[in-house]
Amino acid sequence: MITTIFATKSSTKTSIAVSTAIYLKNKGVDVLLCDLDSQKSAVIWMEYRDADEKLISVPTVEKSGSTVYSSLKELSLKYDHLICDCGGKNDASGRYALLVSDLVIIPVFPSNISLMTLNQSLRSVEEAKVQNENLQAIIILTGVNSNPRIKDTDEAREAIADLIKDYDDISLAKSFITTRKVWSDISCTGQGITETLNDKASSQFIELMNEVIL
Repeated sequence: MITTIFATKSSTKTSIAVSTAIYLKNKGVDVLLCDLDSQKSAVIWMEYRDADEKLISVPTVEKSGSTVYSSLKELSLKYDHLICDCGGKNDASGRYALLVSDLVIIPVFPSNISLMTLNQSLRSVEEAKVQNENLQAIIILTGVNSNPRIKDTDEAREAIADLIKDYDDISLAKSFITTRKVWSDISCTGQGITETLNDKASSQFIELMNEVIL
């Protein structure tokens, strides 16, 4: 199984990718985290993790460019699940990853700017499906305001639903990720969100995993 997190830099994609890999590892899944992003944020995150002996190690590799396709195919024979963190839009490594992925997760903020970049990501998915017809895509709302009076989330859901209405293999997750400080804190502790003491953030992410991954 190859799952690629495909989005812009501002959508907490690395936090989701890392937390997904760690969640699966803690459940006993033979998982490999693949950092395909030129900034190597996931690799740096894992360096913090490796410095803490209390945290279980998650194998991580760096890949980029035209070798991504063949590398991921080969690695998928050695691991049960690959979690790939890559940039969206014009990122070449990400486009190669889509050609071999089973599932692409597209995190998006409930904002007009983020929704505009979503359209670009969806085009990339459709282009990949020409060669990878089994590719499935799911959109996740992240950075959601915890105040129920804020209507941005409802408006974003309506806009996304309209945007994907003609796509057969692209859906919007019912689960979402609420903005919480803990999401920024864990990048320097090496933890996944489900390893923190923030029960609300952890429970919310587990609900997301049960819907999207498991």
